[in-house]
Amino acid sequence: MNIKHIWSVLCKESVINQDDNNVSIFGVLEELTVFLSPVKETGKLPEKFSIPMNYEIVSMWQRSQDMGSAKAEIEYIFIDSENKALLKTTQAIEIPVASKRHRSRMKITGMRLTKPGDYTFQVKIKEEGEDAFHLVAELPLEVKINLQKTPVKPQTKN
Repeated sequence: MNIKHIWSVLCKESVINQDDNNVSIFGVLEELTVFLSPVKETGKLPEKFSIPMNYEIVSMWQRSQDMGSAKAEIEYIFIDSENKALLKTTQAIEIPVASKRHRSRMKITGMRLTKPGDYTFQVKIKEEGEDAFHLVAELPLEVKINLQKTPVKPQTKN
Protein backbone atom coordinates (compact mmCIF):
# COMPACT_ATOMS: atom_id res chain seq x y z
CA MET A 1 0.00 0.00 0.00
CA ASN A 2 1.21 3.47 -0.86
CA ILE A 3 -1.13 5.28 1.53
CA LYS A 4 -0.98 4.47 5.24
CA HIS A 5 -3.85 5.16 7.63
CA ILE A 6 -2.54 7.01 10.70
CA TRP A 7 -5.74 7.69 12.71
CA SER A 8 -9.50 8.35 12.49
CA VAL A 9 -11.83 10.02 14.98
CA LEU A 10 -15.63 10.25 15.14
CA CYS A 11 -16.57 13.71 16.40
CA LYS A 12 -19.23 16.40 16.37
CA GLU A 13 -17.00 18.96 14.65
CA SER A 14 -13.49 19.72 13.49
CA VAL A 15 -11.92 23.06 12.60
CA ILE A 16 -8.76 23.70 10.61
CA ASN A 17 -6.82 26.77 11.70
CA GLN A 18 -6.04 28.97 8.68
CA ASP A 19 -2.79 30.28 10.22
CA ASP A 20 -0.97 27.04 11.05
CA ASN A 21 -3.12 24.38 9.29
CA ASN A 22 -3.61 22.45 12.55
CA VAL A 23 -6.90 20.66 13.14
CA SER A 24 -8.94 20.97 16.33
CA ILE A 25 -11.40 18.18 17.07
CA PHE A 26 -14.46 18.88 19.23
CA GLY A 27 -16.94 16.52 20.85
CA VAL A 28 -15.39 13.11 20.26
CA LEU A 29 -18.30 10.64 20.06
CA GLU A 30 -18.00 7.37 21.98
CA GLU A 31 -21.51 7.11 23.40
CA LEU A 32 -24.83 8.62 22.37
CA THR A 33 -28.03 8.74 24.42
CA VAL A 34 -31.24 9.32 22.46
CA PHE A 35 -34.58 10.23 24.04
CA LEU A 36 -37.59 9.00 22.02
CA SER A 37 -41.34 8.83 22.41
CA PRO A 38 -42.80 5.37 21.80
CA VAL A 39 -44.97 4.61 18.77
CA LYS A 40 -48.57 5.39 19.80
CA GLU A 41 -50.12 2.12 18.62
CA THR A 42 -47.53 -0.26 20.11
CA GLY A 43 -45.83 1.76 22.84
CA LYS A 44 -42.50 0.42 21.54
CA LEU A 45 -39.47 1.80 19.76
CA PRO A 46 -39.85 2.50 16.01
CA GLU A 47 -38.12 -0.09 13.77
CA LYS A 48 -35.90 2.54 12.12
CA PHE A 49 -35.50 6.19 12.87
CA SER A 50 -33.10 9.05 12.24
CA ILE A 51 -31.83 11.64 14.65
CA PRO A 52 -31.03 15.12 13.33
CA MET A 53 -27.39 15.67 14.17
CA ASN A 54 -24.25 16.73 12.35
CA TYR A 55 -21.03 14.80 12.87
CA GLU A 56 -17.74 14.01 11.13
CA ILE A 57 -15.12 11.37 10.68
CA VAL A 58 -11.68 12.97 10.57
CA SER A 59 -8.76 10.87 9.34
CA MET A 60 -5.02 11.31 8.82
CA TRP A 61 -3.29 9.55 5.89
CA GLN A 62 0.40 9.35 4.98
CA ARG A 63 1.90 8.80 1.53
CA SER A 64 4.90 6.52 1.01
CA GLN A 65 8.02 8.63 0.63
CA ASP A 66 9.30 6.77 -2.42
CA MET A 67 6.32 7.53 -4.66
CA GLY A 68 4.75 10.51 -6.39
CA SER A 69 1.21 11.64 -5.76
CA ALA A 70 -1.22 9.05 -4.44
CA LYS A 71 -4.95 8.76 -5.09
CA ALA A 72 -7.56 6.66 -3.32
CA GLU A 73 -11.22 6.28 -2.49
CA ILE A 74 -12.23 6.24 1.16
CA GLU A 75 -15.39 4.34 2.11
CA TYR A 76 -17.30 4.93 5.34
CA ILE A 77 -19.84 2.34 6.48
CA PHE A 78 -22.10 2.73 9.54
CA ILE A 79 -23.14 -0.67 10.95
CA ASP A 80 -25.71 -1.36 13.66
CA SER A 81 -25.52 -3.94 16.44
CA GLU A 82 -27.01 -6.63 14.16
CA ASN A 83 -24.34 -6.03 11.48
CA LYS A 84 -26.73 -4.17 9.13
CA ALA A 85 -25.19 -1.35 7.08
CA LEU A 86 -27.22 1.82 7.69
CA LEU A 87 -24.97 4.21 5.75
CA LYS A 88 -22.37 3.79 3.06
CA THR A 89 -20.61 6.76 1.50
CA THR A 90 -17.30 7.40 -0.25
CA GLN A 91 -14.95 10.26 -0.96
CA ALA A 92 -11.87 10.62 -3.14
CA ILE A 93 -8.53 11.79 -1.76
CA GLU A 94 -5.26 12.76 -3.38
CA ILE A 95 -1.94 13.30 -1.65
CA PRO A 96 0.22 15.42 -3.95
CA VAL A 97 4.00 15.03 -4.29
CA ALA A 98 4.52 18.19 -2.22
CA SER A 99 2.71 16.67 0.81
CA LYS A 100 3.56 13.72 3.02
CA ARG A 101 0.25 13.69 4.85
CA HIS A 102 -3.41 14.35 4.12
CA ARG A 103 -6.42 14.86 6.37
CA SER A 104 -9.86 13.83 5.19
CA ARG A 105 -13.08 15.03 6.78
CA MET A 106 -16.34 13.30 6.00
CA LYS A 107 -19.18 15.51 7.22
CA ILE A 108 -22.47 13.67 7.70
CA THR A 109 -25.95 14.97 8.52
CA GLY A 110 -28.44 12.71 10.28
CA MET A 111 -27.87 9.35 11.89
CA ARG A 112 -30.09 6.34 11.17
CA LEU A 113 -30.59 4.02 14.12
CA THR A 114 -32.46 0.77 14.66
CA LYS A 115 -32.15 -0.04 18.36
CA PRO A 116 -29.85 0.39 21.37
CA GLY A 117 -26.47 -1.30 21.19
CA ASP A 118 -22.95 -1.14 19.85
CA TYR A 119 -22.64 0.47 16.43
CA THR A 120 -19.47 0.74 14.33
CA PHE A 121 -18.16 3.12 11.70
CA GLN A 122 -15.79 1.30 9.37
CA VAL A 123 -13.15 3.25 7.45
CA LYS A 124 -11.88 1.53 4.31
CA ILE A 125 -9.46 2.52 1.56
CA LYS A 126 -9.10 1.51 -2.08
CA GLU A 127 -6.00 2.95 -3.73
CA GLU A 128 -5.90 3.82 -7.39
CA GLY A 129 -5.44 0.63 -9.41
CA GLU A 130 -6.80 -1.67 -6.68
CA ASP A 131 -10.00 -3.71 -7.02
CA ALA A 132 -11.23 -3.84 -3.43
CA PHE A 133 -11.52 -1.73 -0.31
CA HIS A 134 -9.36 -2.63 2.72
CA LEU A 135 -10.51 -2.03 6.30
CA VAL A 136 -8.15 0.35 8.14
CA ALA A 137 -10.19 1.46 11.18
CA GLU A 138 -13.31 0.69 13.20
CA LEU A 139 -14.80 3.46 15.31
CA PRO A 140 -17.21 2.21 18.00
CA LEU A 141 -20.31 4.12 19.08
CA GLU A 142 -22.48 2.89 21.94
CA VAL A 143 -26.11 3.97 21.45
CA LYS A 144 -28.45 4.15 24.43
CA ILE A 145 -32.14 4.83 23.93
CA ASN A 146 -34.46 6.14 26.61
CA LEU A 147 -38.16 5.79 25.83
CA GLN A 148 -40.09 8.74 27.13
CA LYS A 149 -43.49 7.95 28.58
CA THR A 150 -46.34 9.69 26.82
CA PRO A 151 -47.31 12.68 28.96
CA VAL A 152 -50.42 12.04 31.02
CA LYS A 153 -52.94 14.86 31.04
CA PRO A 154 -53.34 16.05 34.65
CA GLN A 155 -56.85 15.80 36.07
CA THR A 156 -58.36 18.84 37.66
CA LYS A 157 -60.74 18.90 40.59
CA ASN A 158 -63.97 20.82 40.27
